[in-house]
Amino acid sequence: MLKQACDLPQPPSGDTSMFDRSDKGIMLKAIMVAAPILLCMGLLPLLSFYIEKLEENGRAEIVEYIAIAQAAMEVKFDAADLNGWQTGYAFDIIRKIEGSTRDDAIARSEFLRSADNFRRDIQTLRDMPLDAEQRSQLDSVQRDFNAFMELDRDIIALYRSGAPAARDKASRLVMGEEIQIFTHISQNTNALAVSITLDLMKKVAQSNSYGIVARWMMLVMWIVASAMAILLVRLLHKWLSQMRGLMQKLEALAGTDELTQLPNRRTWDIQIEMMLATAKRYGQPLAIALFDLDHFKQFNDTYGHPEGDRLLREVSILIKSRMRQSDLFARFGGEEFVLALMDCDLPQAVTRIESLRRNLPDNQSFSVGVTLWLEDERIHNTLARADKALYQAKNSGRDQVASLPPPAPGSAL
Repeated sequence: MLKQACDLPQPPSGDTSMFDRSDKGIMLKAIMVAAPILLCMGLLPLLSFYIEKLEENGRAEIVEYIAIAQAAMEVKFDAADLNGWQTGYAFDIIRKIEGSTRDDAIARSEFLRSADNFRRDIQTLRDMPLDAEQRSQLDSVQRDFNAFMELDRDIIALYRSGAPAARDKASRLVMGEEIQIFTHISQNTNALAVSITLDLMKKVAQSNSYGIVARWMMLVMWIVASAMAILLVRLLHKWLSQMRGLMQKLEALAGTDELTQLPNRRTWDIQIEMMLATAKRYGQPLAIALFDLDHFKQFNDTYGHPEGDRLLREVSILIKSRMRQSDLFARFGGEEFVLALMDCDLPQAVTRIESLRRNLPDNQSFSVGVTLWLEDERIHNTLARADKALYQAKNSGRDQVASLPPPAPGSAL
């Protein structure tokens, strides 16, 4: 029984694969952004050699188109920024992580800030002289953005409702319709930026002076390199923030039982060593107990595994609410739990455990084996003795606490 219960849970494979894809995706974006910067910086010295030959013909017209190109690039960068922050807080919806963290609130706030920037920059570009096709593309981006924000509000409302069905629907909307809308936004913003950039290149090519071409190509490269550098910094900052957030969540998941939200065996192994050291230092007794939910397999067979999961969650919440802050209650696996009671001798431990296991949900009961830790004893020996006491409780009819005192120091186990 104890050997099976002590098996360590494996971390969820879904989170790891999602983390890897996100990590690689951001690094790929960073490389793609860094490449134009290096290209521009490499071409700038060649263009600067001819800068003395520049002429001023067509300057005003090119300045106007550069401003339009800058505005189009801002819209494109805003779309990338919006997508990045939306991905950060959408991870929780897709993976169904319970609760909320400060990093999640920051990601949501940054998403709303990016949405305001996107809306503002679209209006700025709308006020500039565009041809009919470009204005039509901009109108399409505006419509998709409005639909995206409306859908996002619906998704957040569904997710925050707390209902499992609503959260499942929110997850499906994130992975389906929301991605499709944003893909369309990205395609149209890219097409618009390309169209305006091509117009800028045509105007430059039409200039009567090759000097003008060199001068304004240099300026465009500076603009592109600067904008790309800003985007690169944003991506790296976002990557580091996401890395910190995911590492904190993975660390919490690795130490918590997913079903009951109790500490798992990994956390037990860490915290029990600290409790042993404290008990030894202050000469306090430390009681160790193994709990086994009676007839749990029969309950599962009768009512189904979802009801069995519900029972485990409710029992865990109830017992944890009756514990002292200094106690440690963890799930070992299946229907078996372990409890450490600090500064508690064997009779006190039996009394405390009897109070913990009263009035369990669905008229269920626990069989419990309890013993005391012997100073300098390895904890697995103490657990083996508690397991032996648990067998005694089960063989005596279940629904009771059996205690087994530790052997006298120096005696054979």
